[in-house]
Amino acid sequence: MHEGEYEAMYGLENSYWWYVARRILAEELLSSETNGRKSVRILDVGCGTGANMCAFEHQGTTTGVDTSIEALTFCRTRGLQRLVLSAVEKLPFDDQTFHVVTALDVLEHTDDDLNALREIQRVCHKDGLLLVTVPAYGFLWSEHDEALKHRRRYAAHELRNKLTITGFEVVRTSYFITSLFFPILVMRIWQGIFKHSTHPKTSLYVPPSWINASLIGLLGLERKLFRWINL
Repeated sequence: MHEGEYEAMYGLENSYWWYVARRILAEELLSSETNGRKSVRILDVGCGTGANMCAFEHQGTTTGVDTSIEALTFCRTRGLQRLVLSAVEKLPFDDQTFHVVTALDVLEHTDDDLNALREIQRVCHKDGLLLVTVPAYGFLWSEHDEALKHRRRYAAHELRNKLTITGFEVVRTSYFITSLFFPILVMRIWQGIFKHSTHPKTSLYVPPSWINASLIGLLGLERKLFRWINL
C-alpha cells in the first residue's frame, strides 16, 4: 500500500461501514464452522492492522501473517501476539497446520494469485475451510485500486476457477455489497473521467455517522439474504 494507508486502515477498521460489514459477514461464516472451539487453528493471511484477527480470536487460536512491518506494528498495538512477517506465496508453516484460513482482500495484491492459493492450500487442513474476499469486476478499476497496489479485480467465475485449479472444493461463491453496486459504478465512472492523479489515493470517504450507521444496517439486510441466496 502507499504511505499512510495502513495508518488510515488502523483508524477506520473498527467503525467504517465497509470494514465493519465485511468483518461481521466473515465472523458469521466462520462461526458455523468453529463453534467457538479454541482447538481450532485460524490463519489470517494479509492480516493488515489486526481488527479481523481480534474478531476471530474468540473462534479459535488465530495467527496473523502480513508482508508489512508497519501493519504488524499496528497489530501489536491492539495487543495481538501471534504475528508472522511473511509473503503469502511462501508461508513458514507445516502442511495442514490450520483448520481455517482467511484471505480477506489479499489475492488482488499478489503477483501470482495461483501460487498464493497453492500455498494456502498447502497449510490448510484437508478438511479445513478457506474464506476469501476479493474486489469485484475489472471494469470497476480505479485510482482506489492503484493506491492500494492491487494487481487485479475478479469476477465470481474467475475466482471459482482459480480455486478449483489449485485444489480447493468450492462450496459457495457470491458477491456482496450488491445493493450499492450502481452508486459505486457511477462513482468509478466519474473518477475515471475527471480524476487523473500522479499520486493515487483511496476512495475511502468517511461519511457522517448517521450515513455510516445506515450503510452498516443496509448491509446487515444483505447478510440476512446471503443466508439463503447468492447475491
